[in-house]
Amino acid sequence: MVSTNNKNNNKIKTINKDKLKSKTTTKIKSKSRCLNKFIVYTSIGMLIISMIIAIGFIGFASHSLLYFPWLRAQSKPNIGDPKTRFGIDFKDVEFDSFDGENNHSIRGWWIPASKENCKKLCVISIHGSGRDRYEWINHTRLFHEEGISILNYDSIDGVGKSDSANRGVGYSYREHKDVRSAIRLLKTTEPYNKVCEKLVLTGMSLGGGSVIIAAAKDKHLIDGVIAESPYALASSAWRHNIFRFLGAGIGSFFPFIQSPYDQLLPKNPPEFIVNTILKLTEYRIISTTINVSKDDTPLNHVDKISPKPILFIHATHDPVVPYAQSVSLYEKANHPKELWTVHNKTHQTAFHSTSIDQYRDKLRNFIKQL
Repeated sequence: MVSTNNKNNNKIKTINKDKLKSKTTTKIKSKSRCLNKFIVYTSIGMLIISMIIAIGFIGFASHSLLYFPWLRAQSKPNIGDPKTRFGIDFKDVEFDSFDGENNHSIRGWWIPASKENCKKLCVISIHGSGRDRYEWINHTRLFHEEGISILNYDSIDGVGKSDSANRGVGYSYREHKDVRSAIRLLKTTEPYNKVCEKLVLTGMSLGGGSVIIAAAKDKHLIDGVIAESPYALASSAWRHNIFRFLGAGIGSFFPFIQSPYDQLLPKNPPEFIVNTILKLTEYRIISTTINVSKDDTPLNHVDKISPKPILFIHATHDPVVPYAQSVSLYEKANHPKELWTVHNKTHQTAFHSTSIDQYRDKLRNFIKQL
């Protein structure tokens, strides 16, 4: 009897142990499943948040490249006009956009050479991004003294007085068409064509890229090009400035972004994100403009300007458009060509970054080639 009872007790203990073990295993499995679900859901949540941040950063960076002049809200000083500044007569002019897009009008100044000192040479001067015709106003006296007539205007979609469709900066894809319209104004319309037997295009930064493209397409109508601090590819300048903005702290460029929010932006974003920003920005420009293509870059057109002379001017440590951009353009351009290297850290015309006498000498030597 005792033996039978012991056996029964042992069986009961074994059964209880098995039940306890089963319950413990079930609890462990349940906890494991909960942990796995937590890890999966957390991973999915983090992935979604990362994607939202990445998409937001891509959109912000592209928008900033296109609209930075307005985002920075820089005020321009009232610096008069050629008459009030230098006593030089001028005329307000208005002419149509190149292909009549959106019935836009381009506005600027026509500053003719004096009758006593007219070389029948004209210059069309094109400003950079975030600037307007005033970027070239200080050149007026020098050009006038040299007997040169000047057309100085505000680009469409810029911060000046020309019409805008609020598309942001066009990085020469659009602006080169404004140049082509200006060329036709001076070469095919009276009284301008009477004094513009020779025509030189000059531009700074975005303007430099724009005059290169326009000159290649209208080589039969122009006689020379002076490109200051031009980019070979807008996308290369974008890439450079994305890292420049992030490295210096985005708040230093856009004051409305304050700490700690400026820390949310990556200092060194992955390459695929940067490439996406570049492609999106290019698409936004081209898709909102007629009669342009992604091939409308200075690098693709610079070799088509010859035999007309081209002068590149660039600072060795330009913070906005690297000096290497002009080197690339110079290497691809055909003769006659020259690269004037300015040894400083500025992103402005050589008139402002060197002495006026140096600029005058370069200008005179260039004109002799026309």
